[in-house]
Amino acid sequence: MDDLNELHRQQGRELLRLQCRALDALIEVIAGHKDAHSDLDRITIWMLQAIGVSANSILKLTETVDMSIRDCFGIARSAAETAVNVSYIAVGGHKLADLAIRHLRQKRWRDLKRVAQMGDQQIIVERHLPYGPENFPGLQEALDEFTSPKGQEIRDWTTDNIQKRISLVDGASKRSAQALSGAVFAIYRPSSELLHGSFYGVNYFWQGSLDRPVLGREEFEQLWVNDHFVTLLTSIYFSISGAVEAVGVKRGLDGHLKRQRELDKLMQDLTSRMSAVNPSDDHSFTPRP
Repeated sequence: MDDLNELHRQQGRELLRLQCRALDALIEVIAGHKDAHSDLDRITIWMLQAIGVSANSILKLTETVDMSIRDCFGIARSAAETAVNVSYIAVGGHKLADLAIRHLRQKRWRDLKRVAQMGDQQIIVERHLPYGPENFPGLQEALDEFTSPKGQEIRDWTTDNIQKRISLVDGASKRSAQALSGAVFAIYRPSSELLHGSFYGVNYFWQGSLDRPVLGREEFEQLWVNDHFVTLLTSIYFSISGAVEAVGVKRGLDGHLKRQRELDKLMQDLTSRMSAVNPSDDHSFTPRP
């Protein structure tokens, strides 16, 4: 691999490791607080940890320049959506935390019996319990809340779509909303095609934003670093940044917000150096209010 590309790869991975440490530090502060016993705290800690797990998985899958990076797209998509949700809950407070708990409870109950129609065959997986919803306080109400008037399960945990969730976060932290928007924008479209297994998604892995699929190892390494790795780093970095910003603002953790400013400077420096090496006159980026 070209020495400069390898340098950028290593610096990008180190930046991601620094973000993981920033995330761990935030989790430690929340978990160590003497009053950290509410559902809101537990949800926040677990969801932040989930983002960190995904980031560490991406670090493992990018230890070498190989095709394992393909599976990072789905992982990054999961991290980005988790970051949006934990930020949304952090801003919404106990009301949204309670909604998330009610969704969890009824979903777990429904999953005790799963029915699928595969062609002309019906598959049923069921766990038999000597109890009903009435034996668990609040469960029937949760089931009713997530059941449509036609008797069908309401699958989304909130009626706010992802854009609306980010807009609500924007009311508390514009920096968080901007970071989350960047994370989702970077990963949402390519990850969808890769996860759904379309030929476009398969081709995207070999072509990215180039005018033709790559041929040979050297071209693949260029695509790996300057296209796929940049996309993933952008998404996962801003996923963590957005979540830290939202939680930090709501909890008054100024030290963690300051740390994000420091890491942002490192990210800006890296992206500037990478774009200077690979300028492209036929690509543009235009943010609009």
